[in-house]
Amino acid sequence: MSPQASPAHRPFRLLIADDDEAFRETVCEVCRPFLEVIEAASGDEALCVTHREQLDLALCDLHMPGHTGLDVLSEFRRAQQRPGILMSARVSPVERREAERLSVYRVLEKPFTRKQLLATVAEALESVFPQAGLLSQFRHRGVC
Repeated sequence: MSPQASPAHRPFRLLIADDDEAFRETVCEVCRPFLEVIEAASGDEALCVTHREQLDLALCDLHMPGHTGLDVLSEFRRAQQRPGILMSARVSPVERREAERLSVYRVLEKPFTRKQLLATVAEALESVFPQAGLLSQFRHRGVC
């Protein structure tokens, strides 16, 4: 199965940023059959990626060394006007309010399932590219 094409007839490009290498690799493996995945191991690295790459969606861990996931998603939204998803096992009420203020698409609380991940990614992409029909395609294939 090849990655889904965006309106520009290229695969949707997803940034996955998490300092936990094993977790990041697992999330990448889940997404890679459907999307072009770019990895970052820290908030600083993720910021660099958002400045040099054209991306359709960013999926960032909240608690990373250097810049946080909120820092990355704030800059990503400002620079590329695309949605971002925040991942975390611990989200304080203050962090949740900040995510809402920054228009983070969703906060995914760890641990989450493969289906939750793919459904959230598809919904976020459809919020920008409604004609893509990713969610219905994923459901038809039994992915989410």
